[in-house]
Amino acid sequence: MGTFDYYVSGRKRVEIINSNIADALNIDEKKASKITRKTFQNHLRNMLELMTYPRLNERQLAKMVHYEGLHYLDNALKNGKGVILLTAHFGAKQLLQVALGHFGYPLNQLNFHMEAQDLTYIQRRISQKQRMHIEKSMPVSFISAKGFLRPVYKCLKKNEVLIIAGDGIGLKKNMKVSTYHTFSFLGKQMLFPINYLHLAETTKAIVVPVFAVRNKDSHTLIFERPLNIDPKNRFEALRIFKDSLEEKIIRYPFLWEFWEEFNEDNLLESN
Repeated sequence: MGTFDYYVSGRKRVEIINSNIADALNIDEKKASKITRKTFQNHLRNMLELMTYPRLNERQLAKMVHYEGLHYLDNALKNGKGVILLTAHFGAKQLLQVALGHFGYPLNQLNFHMEAQDLTYIQRRISQKQRMHIEKSMPVSFISAKGFLRPVYKCLKKNEVLIIAGDGIGLKKNMKVSTYHTFSFLGKQMLFPINYLHLAETTKAIVVPVFAVRNKDSHTLIFERPLNIDPKNRFEALRIFKDSLEEKIIRYPFLWEFWEEFNEDNLLESN
């Protein structure tokens, strides 16, 4: 199905992704094309796996999910001020909610759904429709990024976990650019959201980066050392996160879902 999506998505879309990958990774178009096809396949794997999430039990999760650095999350919760899990559009990102939910962690996610006109046919008719239906059965409270954000502060005050995408929403037209900061990323100047920095400063919540890496027949959730949110040097924490994400994208380029948006109309700063 991923290969089918690759061929029906249109030559222009595929060429854009190929070009962005080749330019960012400094590789030729032939190598980039192989990564592009694997990117489409990874997206379809994520979509199909998502459909199984409501039926997964602890025994199945134990076989398919491995954890590194989970103690960073546990220790952060002992602070009593809530935890911001800073993730990205990388790997099977929604597996994070299911896996942690089965452990009983109180989960919330700042959520953004793309508009229909911004999706491909398969994304619109299958992916998002199924995703919204399945999300209702997941052990997580979703907080719309388009709505009133008081629930964000309330969940942290109750010492709960808030999941936020550290690489943003991917569409510049839906960004409030004043809430983003530009960093060098994969050879370009990319816009990264900074609202969570102010949120952490205000609530004293601890920010823990986490990434979902797809293995051959399993997944690894990698929790990293909490970021030090220093008001005097607040962008240093963001730099550490973006460096970690960049390293993982270089190692597993097909796991990042924002290659199509890696341009000046969306993720990159305009010249």
